[in-house]
Amino acid sequence: MAADFSGAGEFGPAPVARTWLSAFTTLGLAMWTATAGMTVPALSSANSAVTLFFILHAALDA
Repeated sequence: MAADFSGAGEFGPAPVARTWLSAFTTLGLAMWTATAGMTVPALSSANSAVTLFFILHAALDA
């Protein structure tokens, strides 16, 4: 039996394109802060605490 590669039936709809949040919202600021914090290789513990504060603050507001 040959495989059907027509794309009909087995797969759902195409995934929705996701965009980055604006940095001018609380959740966006938390996301951009966390992203910058992960990309900086030498992140100090004080900067980590501030990043965690933004993430937790956004989670409580959401």
